[in-house]
Amino acid sequence: MTCTVYWVSPLCGNWDVRRGGRVLSHHCRKREAVEAAARLARADRPSVVRIQRRDGSIESTRMYRGGALARAG
Repeated sequence: MTCTVYWVSPLCGNWDVRRGGRVLSHHCRKREAVEAAARLARADRPSVVRIQRRDGSIESTRMYRGGALARAG
């Protein structure tokens, strides 16, 4: 089974939620982007949300499998 990867990434002072290089949503606040990505990931299990810092480095990774949330990093 393949795992879908959602990214929360900075772009020009705002935050995008992406999957496979395609922008799914655009947010002014990082918190809102993380919440949107989490909603998508929960509906599309198994999946991973990778959250970047403003500098592009990975801040955290959230894994959604089955019925539970697992955090890495």
